[in-house]
Amino acid sequence: MAELEKAHRLAINQLLDHAIFTGSIDQGMRQSERKSREVYQSPSGRQRIQGWFSRLFGEAPTGFRDNWLWLMGPEKLPATHVTVLLATLKAVINTPAAQGIEADRVIEARPVIAAVHSAVPELGERKIRKIIDSLFVERFKLLTPDNPEVAEEKNSTVQEYWDVAEDFVSAAQLLVSALKTGLKPNLESATPLQQVNRYLLKHRYLDQTQPQLWATLKANKVAVADMWAPLQRFYLEVGDDYALLLDGARRQLQSRQYFVALAVARSLGAGVPDADLGQRIKMLSRQLYSEAVVNQTQVKEEIENNSLAQEKNGFWIATPVAKRFAITLGDSDGK
Repeated sequence: MAELEKAHRLAINQLLDHAIFTGSIDQGMRQSERKSREVYQSPSGRQRIQGWFSRLFGEAPTGFRDNWLWLMGPEKLPATHVTVLLATLKAVINTPAAQGIEADRVIEARPVIAAVHSAVPELGERKIRKIIDSLFVERFKLLTPDNPEVAEEKNSTVQEYWDVAEDFVSAAQLLVSALKTGLKPNLESATPLQQVNRYLLKHRYLDQTQPQLWATLKANKVAVADMWAPLQRFYLEVGDDYALLLDGARRQLQSRQYFVALAVARSLGAGVPDADLGQRIKMLSRQLYSEAVVNQTQVKEEIENNSLAQEKNGFWIATPVAKRFAITLGDSDGK
């Protein structure tokens, strides 16, 4: 398979991590980011980037003007998140900052959240803020927190602001267009290897619970690994009973939540009912960090995100991945 230059890899990683890649160049960009935009603007560069996606997944990113959108990754948006997304787009686009009328492109967060709340009154404003942060700040990178430094005063209220990306409006048009089409992957057009790659991109973990995909991967593990290799980021590990797509760009996991998640996974034995998982997390958290409070929801997220265990028929069962690690507990092993 043809090698990818650094500029190609930057564009691909931007799409994989944040779903949107814009062709615009601004003053604050690093030289490498500028180069990736220049490559993107060239026909040969576009062909190389689109070719990588097409070879691995059977589909290329969706294009709109100078922007690309890729939503085939791990996070499928639930209906409430789609409503929040569309309401946020509408609220921000109607501001002078998004329309380029104000030079500093800064908006206050509170009116946007209030406008979105009117569209989804069943969600609290704190939940709405969390969804907006996950979509527009962390994933799409279309809003950047811009909170002015103020002197702390008792009972004072600090106003929160966002910097609006220059290409917010064109990116919004791309998102709306994509949501209208549904962006349903065409499974019939994908080859068996491309179906394996789609599953690995979404789940990062594959085992015998997906017999057809597992058989394809076991018979073609070298070919699949070679398909991911040009990106110089993902590495395929295939054991006797599992496969794991390792991400070289992920930070080293050192959080309390991760170590508790690992301990919980290794304690599951024949399985723990979903209703009892919270108590198991609480018990092992106390053993590992008796002086600290560990967030149970975040522990469960670490279990799922790192494929340490899976829920099957109402029971949580450890995957073979959990066996790759060792962890020392206190007086009890949690079983």
